[in-house]
Amino acid sequence: MICQDRQGDYNIAMKTLRIPIYPSQEIVFPGQLFPIFAETQGVDWLLRVCREQRQPLGVVWVSDVTCGVVANVGTLAYLLDDMPGRGHGLANALVVGQYRFQMLQIHQDQIYLEATVQLWPWVEEPRPAWTLVEQMGQYLRRYVEALASVWPAALLPEVLHPGVSTLGVLGAALLPLAAEKKQRLLEIPTAQGLLSAVIDYMRLYVPLAERLATMSPEPMLHERVSLN
Repeated sequence: MICQDRQGDYNIAMKTLRIPIYPSQEIVFPGQLFPIFAETQGVDWLLRVCREQRQPLGVVWVSDVTCGVVANVGTLAYLLDDMPGRGHGLANALVVGQYRFQMLQIHQDQIYLEATVQLWPWVEEPRPAWTLVEQMGQYLRRYVEALASVWPAALLPEVLHPGVSTLGVLGAALLPLAAEKKQRLLEIPTAQGLLSAVIDYMRLYVPLAERLATMSPEPMLHERVSLN
């Protein structure tokens, strides 16, 4: 259950748990859908444990799979559906991000990586100015509308904790940025800082997306992303 008051925010921020870790070369934000491919025995076991024990996993960015160094901030994600089809180019599981976390300790006593993490919601004080929130909302609506004909829905906004950071989180998830830049957005501590940074990118990408939409000859049929 997602708390919606300040005491709930505090409880979420203070919560620690030990979870399996899925190292990824892509950044996953809260509210974002993400497919997982069981390409190794470790990932196969990780998905099996999460499925059997009904527990979440942590998606954490690894810039170089050869050195195995993972980022200190990741996203807690829950399995939505298991999709058998290994060996046929299909994902083995679909997860949705829900909470951001900080890594406290890495454990290597399993066939897959585990870590003790602390949930880390975006700090909402000082409250961002209403003009900043409104500007973010306008950019996000324009961006989703422009890309609705060329991108399938990749978000599940209803799982997000309601707050002023939500628009920034959704915008960051949609932006076509390099992994390093997305990781920096994921690590911004405050909602105000996140909204400001995402708006800077939106000023560039929204006009480009709107131009792309006018050039698209045949829109694809799929569900639109809901911002409600």
